[in-house]
Amino acid sequence: MNDLERYTTEDMRVYTDGDTLYLPSVTSVLDQAPEPPGIKYWKKKNDGTGGNPHWEDILQYKANRGTMIHYRLLNEFSDVDIHGKNEENSTEELKLEGNWKRYQEDLAFAQDAWKEIKEVRGINKESVLDVECFVTNNAVGYAGQFDLLYIDEDSNIVLGDLKTGKGVYPKYKKQLTAYENALNLDVDRVEIIRIYPDGEEWEVSHDGKWPETRDELWAEFRELRSKMGDVQDRMEGIIDDGINDT
Repeated sequence: MNDLERYTTEDMRVYTDGDTLYLPSVTSVLDQAPEPPGIKYWKKKNDGTGGNPHWEDILQYKANRGTMIHYRLLNEFSDVDIHGKNEENSTEELKLEGNWKRYQEDLAFAQDAWKEIKEVRGINKESVLDVECFVTNNAVGYAGQFDLLYIDEDSNIVLGDLKTGKGVYPKYKKQLTAYENALNLDVDRVEIIRIYPDGEEWEVSHDGKWPETRDELWAEFRELRSKMGDVQDRMEGIIDDGINDT
């Protein structure tokens, strides 16, 4: 994965070796699914009229907040500082949009919650195997970056994904199983670590409690990727117009 470059555009995130390998990101594959009715209603409700903020502004803030919370919580477990262009852009946008103070308040809650979560799950420098690691599955045709891999107190290898949203959604679960199937090791447990500053709540949701099995979620992800077909020509065009963000 070290030989791949990552490009992000408005349409898609692409990983390439600059020669013959063009891989859509995990999130780009998941974006092929139809938009849920609840999201459509939420966007209609938050159209910027009647004193309501526009949904694009809401999502922009939450995306920047999520980027920065990921960095502040996970960086302690990395051998090198994982602050990069994405973090630089998010910092700049939060400040320019006048949301820096709001972000700092949300971060304070996230840090308190993270301290509790680490104690509950036994996450520490000795137990963490990797953070913010790039992985690829060339057979199916995708690439991505998982948040956290660690060994818990029961000696389980755990693949975790940190989320700052309102709920544990099927999309998040499929994302985790995609990362799992791009790893060259057996994972005992996958879990979503959800820290939601807006509601001042957190939870650790794992596959043992989900109604869907990991095999079912993986099959759904593969189906979405299959519907994309051969994307090399489209990927090359996207990269020609895109921005290298590695």
